[in-house]
Amino acid sequence: MITKELNFPTVYNKDTITGYGGNQEWFSEKIKRKAGCGCTSGANLAAYYASRQPEMSGVYNGNTDQFDQAEYIQAMEEMYLYMKPGMMGFPYVKKFGIQFVKFCKERGVNMEARFCYTFSKAEIGFAFVKESIDSGNPVALLILFHRAPELKEDNWHWVTITGYSEDENNPDKAEIIISNCGERQIVKVNKLFEVHRDNTIRMVSFRIKEA
Repeated sequence: MITKELNFPTVYNKDTITGYGGNQEWFSEKIKRKAGCGCTSGANLAAYYASRQPEMSGVYNGNTDQFDQAEYIQAMEEMYLYMKPGMMGFPYVKKFGIQFVKFCKERGVNMEARFCYTFSKAEIGFAFVKESIDSGNPVALLILFHRAPELKEDNWHWVTITGYSEDENNPDKAEIIISNCGERQIVKVNKLFEVHRDNTIRMVSFRIKEA
C-alpha cells in the first residue's frame, strides 16, 4: 500500500493538538457552527497554501510554523465573508471555486479552479484526487447526498481531501484521506466514489495561474 498525504495543517491550542485542519465547531455563533463547513474547508486550503507556497503567504495571517487555533478561527471567520451560507447552506461547488479564487486574488495571488462535477466510474473520481494530491493541491469535496451508512452524517457537507492510499495489486483497498471537522478520517475509494443515483458529490481543487 502506497500512501501520499499532504503536509496538512495540524492545529494547536497552546501545546495541545486540537485539529487536523479546522473544525466548524470552533465558531462562537450557532449558525456558523451549523453551516460553516464550506468556509472551514476554504480556510484549510488557505492555511495549507500559505505554509507550502511562499508566494501565497498572504492568504493566511497566522503563524504557519505552528498553527494556532485562535488564529485559525480568524481565518475561518475571514473566509466566511466569502462563503457565507444561505438558507440552504453553501452547497455550490462552482461558487466555492469562484469565491476562493476571488479571495486569493484580493491578496495578490492568481489562482484557477479545476472542477469534477460528475464521473461515470469511481476510477475517474479517484484520478481527479490523485492528480491534485500528486501536484501538491488539496481538494474541497462537497457531499450533497450519499447512501453509505458511514457517510450519513456527512450529507450536505464540505470536507477537505488531503491524501490517498492505493495498492496496485488490489484496487479495492484504495482509500481517501480527509479532514472533516478537525478530524483525520479515511474512507474507501469504492465507497466514496460509488456511482449510484442516490450519490451526488462534487470536487474542486486549485492551481496557481501561470502568467
